[in-house]
Amino acid sequence: MSKSNDFIQYFLSHRTVTNELIEKIGTEHVNYQPTPTSMPARKLVNHMLKSFYQFTAAAAKQEPKQLFDQEEDASLTELAETYTSETKKLIEAMSDEDFSETVDLTEMLGVKLPAEKVLNLAMDHEIHHKGNLFVYVREMGHTELPMFVKQGG
Repeated sequence: MSKSNDFIQYFLSHRTVTNELIEKIGTEHVNYQPTPTSMPARKLVNHMLKSFYQFTAAAAKQEPKQLFDQEEDASLTELAETYTSETKKLIEAMSDEDFSETVDLTEMLGVKLPAEKVLNLAMDHEIHHKGNLFVYVREMGHTELPMFVKQGG
């Protein structure tokens, strides 16, 4: 199996759960914050989805497209579906050699990293915030929650 296929499986094993959590956030809860210093739910979801997409575009040596004219007008589920699909397309377009290419993130993070490490950094970032999302959704009253990862994503 290619590196892109392997990474897509890893990505989807987590993103599928992230998207299930996002689907549980009703429009009445998009501004929910567990604490005054927490990001509102909509901002957290947007941050997670957009960051992963932008890191993936950098790893694929492509400019990220603007996927929505007005992101605030899109439903959270629509954001999740679109960003997931577009992120997956970027990963699918990467060759095994592309995973070893150096990506210059000095402006953003002060480092240059192989594309594979950039993708892993994006995954770690999503996993971190997915933990936050579990707390948000639980505090919104949901008790039927998915496992943290879904094999076969």
